[in-house]
Amino acid sequence: MIELKGICYAYDGNPVLRSINLSIGKGETVALYGANGSGKSTLLKLINGIIFPEVGEYWFENEKITPKLMRDHKYSKYFHQRIGFVWQNPDVQLFCGSVEEELAFGPEQMGLSESEVNQRVEDALKLLGIEKLRYRAPYYLSGGEKKKTAIASILTMNPTIWTLDEPLSALDEQTKTWLTGFLLELKKAGKTIVFSSHDSNLIKTLADRRFDMN
Repeated sequence: MIELKGICYAYDGNPVLRSINLSIGKGETVALYGANGSGKSTLLKLINGIIFPEVGEYWFENEKITPKLMRDHKYSKYFHQRIGFVWQNPDVQLFCGSVEEELAFGPEQMGLSESEVNQRVEDALKLLGIEKLRYRAPYYLSGGEKKKTAIASILTMNPTIWTLDEPLSALDEQTKTWLTGFLLELKKAGKTIVFSSHDSNLIKTLADRRFDMN
């Protein structure tokens, strides 16, 4: 599904990704491992079509991902329905006035009917146990509540591929346990998962293999 060939990327002339070669198949769970500054977050942004390689090629489902292709509204819409991104800091991801609006935004952009959007929102609220947060503004939530809302906003779009940047960071132990279980359920459901983490227990529990970026 994902093929990275000789990927290089730099910030202000400082190389972050150096000749990355990585293939990820359907239903695989791959952990990106490395020290801070090794490029894990950058690689996830590239996989999500937010940035593009300066050298090398990124292929997604046999399509070469380029800025020109991603400017094609029809393809970009399809791409972002297929792959979801849970950012390390939920504040970067959440922008609507309420949790309910946040969960509805993606399905609405997909052009789903009002009844289908409402059903997906209700299902996600219930599955993540955040019904009581429905009318709350995301910026007033706790860290764990923000993380659950961010995950729910991706869940309502039902992507085939989930990408997560340090999913357990800044969470209490109870929320970490819940999120680990949730990711295991996604894996059992056949989703493809790519995540970055320093947590060796999460990698051991969840990943089929580890990709070292040091």
